[in-house]
Amino acid sequence: MAKKQKTQVETTPQVVEQPKVETPVMEKPLPKKKKDTWEIKDRQYYLRGNLSPLSYSIKSSNIYWFDEEKGYEREIKCTSNQRTPFVDEMVGDQRLEHVIFRNGTLFVPKNKVILQKILSLMTHWHIACYKKVKTQQAKRKKTYP
Repeated sequence: MAKKQKTQVETTPQVVEQPKVETPVMEKPLPKKKKDTWEIKDRQYYLRGNLSPLSYSIKSSNIYWFDEEKGYEREIKCTSNQRTPFVDEMVGDQRLEHVIFRNGTLFVPKNKVILQKILSLMTHWHIACYKKVKTQQAKRKKTYP
């Protein structure tokens, strides 16, 4: 006698693919680095108040400047062998450079960018001592009687 076999049919549930909705991921924008807008050119500085002594020197070390981005005072030093005026960023030995006005003027060539940046930072303290001529054209426009 033969036994009846039960046939089982396995039903697999059909999967209906739903369209996937992608949610946009908002990324924080990276902080933009400030573009160095320093123009490399020759600059000439004059003592204010019609002063023209044979020589006038300005302090070139132990100068402190408050950095608003970092939130503390940073020491500035005028050196001839460093790439930055800030002491905390300097590497290696430091050779001090003298800042001396001769006959009431100081000419800073374009290859001494660090000295120009130091003088621009020091304008707050020495505003009564010197002024800078921004362009050579401004100097030429002045007519002397």
